[in-house]
Formats: sequence, C-alpha cells, structure tokens
Amino acid sequence: MRGYHRGKHQFQPTLTGYTQLVTDRIKQGWSCYLVTILFQHLPGSRPTIISRMKQEIQRLYANLITRVHRRTASPDELPILIGAVDLPVYKLVRSSAPLVRCNGGLHFHALILIPDRSRLREPHQDHFQANAHLYGLGGAISKIDVRPVTEGYERVVDYVFKTIKRGRVTYDEGMLIFPRTRQELFSPINRCL
Repeated sequence: MRGYHRGKHQFQPTLTGYTQLVTDRIKQGWSCYLVTILFQHLPGSRPTIISRMKQEIQRLYANLITRVHRRTASPDELPILIGAVDLPVYKLVRSSAPLVRCNGGLHFHALILIPDRSRLREPHQDHFQANAHLYGLGGAISKIDVRPVTEGYERVVDYVFKTIKRGRVTYDEGMLIFPRTRQELFSPINRCL
C-alpha cells in the first residue's frame, strides 16, 4: 500500500472495513471513544514529526494496555486503536476547531475500542484526565481529548480518515493501528517507529 493515494470512492472499501470492525466490537459490548491528540512543537521534517507522533501514541497505547488488563491477554482481548494523522481544515466557526498551531497543524485522531472486560472502572475520558501524566501530557503530548462514541460509527470513522481520504497524507505515512502482531513489533522497520 506504499504511496496509497485514493479518491473518496476508491477508499470506501477501506472505510467500510474499519466501520465494520468498530460495529462488530460494539455488538460484543465494547466501548468506543474518539481521541484527539495534540502535540508540543516537534523539530524536524514532516516525516520525522509524524514518526515521533506515532512513537508517542505507541507509548500511550502500551500504558493503556496495562490499565485495561492485569496480565498478558490474547490479541482478541486487547484494546484496539485505529489512528490517523490529521491536518486542520477550514471551518466557518473557528471556535469549534481544535487549536493546532505547531507542527504544521499535524495532530492525530484515533478511535479506541475498549473490551467489555476491563480493569477500568471509570469512563475512559475520566481515566485519561485523572492519569494524564501516564499518557505523556506535559511531555511531547500537549492535549488529549477523549469523547465517547455511541452512534454514527460510519461518520466517525470517516472523520478520523479525512486527511488520508483527501490525499493530504498517504495511508502508509499517516495510519496507525494497535495491537500489532509480534512480527510487526519486532521487525527492523517498527523498531525505528
């Protein structure tokens, strides 16, 4: 999928697949959250900045796993993160837009799916707020906004992918999915991520 630039209609099967994954998990009792992650200024070229953002999100995900499961869990029981780099778009009402002034406007949106059997005893958004220091706030991450998603899954998946769908960032460059397979985690390429 290197250099994956597709028009809206060609990208639709991919969006449909992610929407199906989300709705299947919801039917199994999982919870879904839309997470927006803003970053402090990160030096370097655009690919370097995106790579650093992905590293921070990988660390965030690794910390989340330890809060959701006490011991090693099967991949089917792990939280799922479907994330994509995003760039601001023009909005008539600027107050509704997130304040993104650094890194050329680059930030991340992600859907996080939490299994019904989880150690978390509070809503996900409350957990992130109460444990902000664990997830990188104050370091490279400047803000984490977490909102529950209870309907309109197709629309939310479309929103997460909007910058990739419009061809402003390639799929390979801007996409991030967890959990990964063991082979992916230990491949030479992902050691650099």
